[in-house]
Amino acid sequence: MTLDLLRHGEPEGGRLYRGNLLDDPLTKKGWQQMQASTNGKHWDFIATSPMIRCQAFAQHLSQTLHIEIQVFESLKEIGFGDWQGQNVQQIGQKTVNKFKQNPVDNLPLGAENLHTFQARVLDAFMQITQDTMQSVLIVAHAGVIRVIKSHLLHLPIEKMFTMEVISGSCEQFKI
Repeated sequence: MTLDLLRHGEPEGGRLYRGNLLDDPLTKKGWQQMQASTNGKHWDFIATSPMIRCQAFAQHLSQTLHIEIQVFESLKEIGFGDWQGQNVQQIGQKTVNKFKQNPVDNLPLGAENLHTFQARVLDAFMQITQDTMQSVLIVAHAGVIRVIKSHLLHLPIEKMFTMEVISGSCEQFKI
């Protein structure tokens, strides 16, 4: 099976820790980023987060390319607790760096447990990949993509925030 992981493009409001509460739509640039990453590609199935920054483009692809789509609640971004709606400057670069180095012990106050998040995402991932389809596109968030990539690359979940996932990027894996 070929698996493509597409991160949503730039949302309105700039770079923030949106998590699973803020649901900003994509900017024009965000749509262009995603369009550029998917031009000329085709899949048998599209799975998407229910968040508008993912689902709107996934629906567009589904309708344009006549591909079956399913929304998975479990593909929502991690809940960032007190950080939701804030940018790095508001949180503090030092605090963000500590979190990225050791997210298990440095989660923001009120944030979703990292292992709970991982289990939620991998449950959806297993449902999506158990079928015999040849190609699947998952449209999701940086955190969700990091969990899936960590799983596919056999990396500990504690290292997930050391991976860069660029807005609008689409990475392909053979599984």
